[in-house]
Amino acid sequence: MKTKHKVIIFSNLVLAGLSVAMMQNNAKADTTDSAVQTAQVQATASNDADQTAQATTATVQPQTKAAQVSAQADQATQANTQAGGVGATDQPISTPVVNGVVTTGDSLASLYDGDGNQLTISLQPKTDWITDQKLSTQAGNTYYRVSNNAYVNGSNVSLNYGKAENGVVRVKDWGAKTSNRSDSGFKDSGLANLDPNSTWQYGRTDTVNGISYWEVGNNLWINSFDATTTPVYSNPAGYFPISNTQIQPDGQPGYWLYNGVEGIKTYKVRQYFGLGNGHTEYDGATINAVRRFQANAGLPVTGQTDLATWEAMGFSEADWYGIDSYVAPLQTGINSTRSDHIEAMINQAFKYVGQPWVSGAASSPAYGVDCSGLVTQAMYASGISPLPVSAIQHAQPGNEWNSRYMWNDTAHLPHIAASQRQRGDLVFFTDPSTGIIWHVGILLDANTMIDSWPGYVGTSSIYTGYKGNIAGFARVFG
Repeated sequence: MKTKHKVIIFSNLVLAGLSVAMMQNNAKADTTDSAVQTAQVQATASNDADQTAQATTATVQPQTKAAQVSAQADQATQANTQAGGVGATDQPISTPVVNGVVTTGDSLASLYDGDGNQLTISLQPKTDWITDQKLSTQAGNTYYRVSNNAYVNGSNVSLNYGKAENGVVRVKDWGAKTSNRSDSGFKDSGLANLDPNSTWQYGRTDTVNGISYWEVGNNLWINSFDATTTPVYSNPAGYFPISNTQIQPDGQPGYWLYNGVEGIKTYKVRQYFGLGNGHTEYDGATINAVRRFQANAGLPVTGQTDLATWEAMGFSEADWYGIDSYVAPLQTGINSTRSDHIEAMINQAFKYVGQPWVSGAASSPAYGVDCSGLVTQAMYASGISPLPVSAIQHAQPGNEWNSRYMWNDTAHLPHIAASQRQRGDLVFFTDPSTGIIWHVGILLDANTMIDSWPGYVGTSSIYTGYKGNIAGFARVFG
């Protein structure tokens, strides 16, 4: 690009640090005995397409000043004639504004300045760069501006619009037309409208003139006239928020077993040694049994069960992690009503009916659970994560009585009057001898609940006195 054809460069710096590195290199080229340095962008790709990176320098073999000047002149001449850069025979013909992100391929992507000179800076492979301008040339080449005066050849990158973002969008009652995106904007795809009230996963979002767009297919977009990410039902303030995507484990799956740990892995270890499970706790008897086993198996004698000890007992690595990481599959979505969420919670609870009561357990329906473990997994299925209560946390020492945490969490599980209780509410009980909360169940109706009580999961009247005194009721969905 000669002077009269130069692109007017915006003052805002898209990639902070890039121009600084270029100025450093120019200064170094004027010193007599210093090594020529080239700059290379060091960046780690992120899930956010708006990522920026900084340029740092890497030393190469020293050259004399004369050699430096000659090399720079040769480089400029070559940059103006080679296919990779804009030169005297490849003048710009248009510079439309774009709002996108370019992603580099498997190799370094060279950069060029506004005159077509190749810079001593390259973009790292597989990284994302904001671009605000597309430059087309007479020779049919395309360049994208990624900094104040730095362009990357379009053949070395792929262009996406908007930003990377995952979620679920639902179509409104009248259906949604789809559009394709290009530099000139959105254009009707000509395809049939998406079905009313259908839901779609999206991978990118964009906003143009105040209108939101979601990419639900390969360059297939729907907008906020016809779709929304707002769910049919949301919990009001004062309740746990509802997730419309699968809840993930909270904590580290594969935790070791040591003094005080409960749950299914402890249950299986105690069972292996023939120890009773009236109360499933990794206690002194368990520790001693594990020590003897480790000594006989040639393992480090710690009394703790790690993965090696677990596998030596004949259990699988898949179970070691899988028992901990189980979170009930989400049974609701953004089209779900309040009633749908309640039924999802109850439906998950019924999957455990007949399984044994196991203290500190909150894993899959393949195993037993205790009362708060049952409620935790039921909540997961309906889109509720009752943190700090979680399936993994429940097995750790001191967290057996999660029913107490739930009862005390009035900021998310508000108490309600007994006269207002209904299906899907939680009912709490106190130990008759201490008056302390020790049990929780899920109401099926005003007088019946599903719960886990020694020795199994089942349904019963809330007035069964042996389960304690009714402390009160709390609501999960407002």
